[in-house]
Amino acid sequence: MIKQGNILARTLHKWVGLFAGLQLLIWLASGLYMVIVQLDFIHGDPMVINMQQTMALPEPASLSMATLRTQYPDATRIGLKPILGKTYYSVNTISNRYLIEPKTAAVISPLDETTVRDIAVFHFSGDARIRKASLITSDPPMEIQRRRLPLWRIDFDDPFSTSFYIDPYSGSLVTRRHQYWRIFDFLWMLHIMDYDQRTDAHNLLLISAEVTGLAFTISGLWLLFYSFSGRRKKQAVTK
Repeated sequence: MIKQGNILARTLHKWVGLFAGLQLLIWLASGLYMVIVQLDFIHGDPMVINMQQTMALPEPASLSMATLRTQYPDATRIGLKPILGKTYYSVNTISNRYLIEPKTAAVISPLDETTVRDIAVFHFSGDARIRKASLITSDPPMEIQRRRLPLWRIDFDDPFSTSFYIDPYSGSLVTRRHQYWRIFDFLWMLHIMDYDQRTDAHNLLLISAEVTGLAFTISGLWLLFYSFSGRRKKQAVTK
């Protein structure tokens, strides 16, 4: 009976360990990267400047907040937005967003490529040139996740393959990505075992891996029990 239990424990421990050991290796490798590389760097904070800008409306402004409320009765938000050293009105409605020049009352959104390039350079801390600018209206890359389209993607020719994503309707730098973030994102996918959206840390596959790891530990303890039992039996026979 003890021999059969020993064989069963060894077999279970071996095959469960094959899967659990591989996933454990992935967890350790991905976790090591997450610990070594600073999170601020992963977020791209050192690559961004001029995020805080002074806001001041020109005097005199031909367009007032009261006028805006009249012109946009369905507005959900009316505020001020600094862009490249100038201040604009920012109006959000249920269906659209607008940037409005206070002196001329002209709607300047969506912003054209030249302006978006200037915004990207204004916020970029490096001195690399822009390699490519592209307007994304559909089929967004996974790295921007569920952010609202359209977005301009500005790729810089720097060692980190930095990309800025800029909203053409607000002029905001929505997010930034670079090669080390992309490595982090790939390792995060492996770490939480969400190979689709890379955001669900409570998915069935991860839970199954954790149960498998628990089974591997229990089978190891079971095997250890039979190992000691067999040793005690051998010592008893020897005496």
